[in-house]
Amino acid sequence: MNYRKLGNTDLLVSELCFGTMRYAARTGIEDDASANGRRALEEAIERGVNFIHSSYEYGTRWLTGSVLQKHPKRHELLHIIKVNVPEWGQPAFDKAEFRRQVEEALGELHTERIAVVQNLHRGTLARELGYCAEGEPQRLSEFDAVIEPLREIFEQMRQEGKVGYLATFPYTVGYARRAVESGAFSGVVAYFNMLETEMLELFPEMRTRGMGFIGIRALMAGLLTDRRVDRKALPEGDRFRDEEWKRPYDQLDALRSGIEEPVESWTDLALRFALANDTIASAVVGINSPQQLHGVLAALEGPRPSNQTVETAHGICTDFRTRFGVRGNTAGVLTY
Repeated sequence: MNYRKLGNTDLLVSELCFGTMRYAARTGIEDDASANGRRALEEAIERGVNFIHSSYEYGTRWLTGSVLQKHPKRHELLHIIKVNVPEWGQPAFDKAEFRRQVEEALGELHTERIAVVQNLHRGTLARELGYCAEGEPQRLSEFDAVIEPLREIFEQMRQEGKVGYLATFPYTVGYARRAVESGAFSGVVAYFNMLETEMLELFPEMRTRGMGFIGIRALMAGLLTDRRVDRKALPEGDRFRDEEWKRPYDQLDALRSGIEEPVESWTDLALRFALANDTIASAVVGINSPQQLHGVLAALEGPRPSNQTVETAHGICTDFRTRFGVRGNTAGVLTY
C-alpha cells in the first residue's frame, strides 16, 4: 500500500480510503452483503489501508464499529467522517449539533480522535438547489456566519484531542474557492474523476496554502467501469439508461474519442486517474467485497495516466461545464 501526506498536516494516509456507504445492511443485520463488507474491511486493514470514510447518514457504522471494537490495529487507523452542519433547510450553525455528531462517531468507531472532519455546509436551501449554480450565491452569503462558529467549536474539540483537521465538502467550485481562501480548512473533499475534474483549477492555490485534497466518486457511481462504460450495451431497465445520465455519457463519449493512450480497462484507468495529481492525498472508493478490494488495490499499483490524458479530460470537462452553465458537480447527478 502506498501512502501520501495530506497537505501540510502530519497525516500519512493510504492512497485508498475505504468507503463504507453501501458495504453493509442499513438495518444492522448480518446478511450476506454485510458479511462481504466485514471481510473486505478486515482484509483492507491487513493490506495496509489506514484511512476509513464514514457518515451517520450511511447507516453502516454499526459494522465498522463491530470490526474495529477489538481490532489490534484500531488505534493506528485514521478516520474521516461527514458532519452535516448546518443541514439542509437550517439557517444557522449549531455548535452543539457539531459536537454531538463528532462524539457519536468517536463512540461508534471506538477511536479517541477523528483525524479529519469533513464538514458539509448545506444551509437554508433545499437539497436540490444546494448542488447547483442556483444555490451557490445563497450558501456563499451564509459563509461568514457559518465559518466563525465552526472554527470555534472545532478548535475547542481539537484542544480536547477529539479531532485532528478540518476539511470542507464544498459542492461547487465557487464555494470551494471561498473555503480555500478563508484559511479555515486543512483540506478539501470533493468529487474527482475523469468526468468531474473542476477542482483541478484550485489545486495550485491549495498547494500554496499547504492544503490537501481527498477525492470522492472515482468511478462516477459505477459509470466509469468496464461494465457500464458503453451505454448502448446496457440492458433494458438499467438505471444508467435514465435521462439524467445522458449528459455524463455524452461527455464520456467525447473523452473516449479524445484519449490517445491505449485503455485496457476503464475501471483501472478511472481508479488511477483519481490519484493523478500530487495534491490528492487519497481517493475514497466504496468497497463492498473482498473481490472489489482486490481489484481496486491491483489497479492502484499500475501507472498513473499521462499528463496529456489528464489535460484532455479536464479540457472536455471544462467545455461541458461552459456549454451547460454548470457550477455544481459536472454531471448534474445528485448522489451525495
